[in-house]
Amino acid sequence: MGLFDLPAPLFNYLDRTLLGFLPASVHILIWAAIGAFLSMELYRVLSPQAKVAQLKLELQEVQAKVADFDGEFPEAWPMLKHMIGLALQRIVAVLPSTLIASLPLLCIVVWLDSAYGYSFPPQGQAVQVEPPAPYTGKWVDTGAGLPHAQVLNSGGQVVADTPVHAAIPVLHKWQWWNALLGNPAGYLSKDAPVDEVRIALPAQTIFNIGPSWLRGWEPSFFLAVLLIALTLKWVRQIE
Repeated sequence: MGLFDLPAPLFNYLDRTLLGFLPASVHILIWAAIGAFLSMELYRVLSPQAKVAQLKLELQEVQAKVADFDGEFPEAWPMLKHMIGLALQRIVAVLPSTLIASLPLLCIVVWLDSAYGYSFPPQGQAVQVEPPAPYTGKWVDTGAGLPHAQVLNSGGQVVADTPVHAAIPVLHKWQWWNALLGNPAGYLSKDAPVDEVRIALPAQTIFNIGPSWLRGWEPSFFLAVLLIALTLKWVRQIE
């Protein structure tokens, strides 16, 4: 489990216990609202709002002067330089709080991708397992315990047999960045002859209308986050 996966057990509990009676589409919208609210409020508390507001006002004044200026470029350069400097100061002022405020939303996105991205097929249904050539793959699901993704050599011998703990379409060997973002499906063993195996798991359908690329959790979630964040910015007067 990676650092950004630590809240996953809490998210699972809330999703199943408090929201379990609601359709999946409503779950996605509720998590979008939670993520947007936590991130915006965290940003509001941590960012220097008074300083940002002052920089914004100064920047608007300089922009107005530049827009009304009718002289030569060398004469306008001091104003342009001042305008660029104010814009950079504003970015520097909000950067630390922006990065910290994005963490709750990032944790929710990581969890949603594992919870609502893909699903295991019914037992007995064939699933394509794709290791790099010249190896072949095989999906094994006997109904007793976890399904397995196997890697076979050209002679048909099993050279890697990995239990799949979650419906994630990629198995790979553990990398350093998994300390931050883990793979809930598990990892290939260090001595496996391949570094990655792809599994053609069926994608979950959250919405039953529109083209296929709109039916997953991602489009509705990020659109809802954007709209809710903009609304909170206006209501809470966040700079």
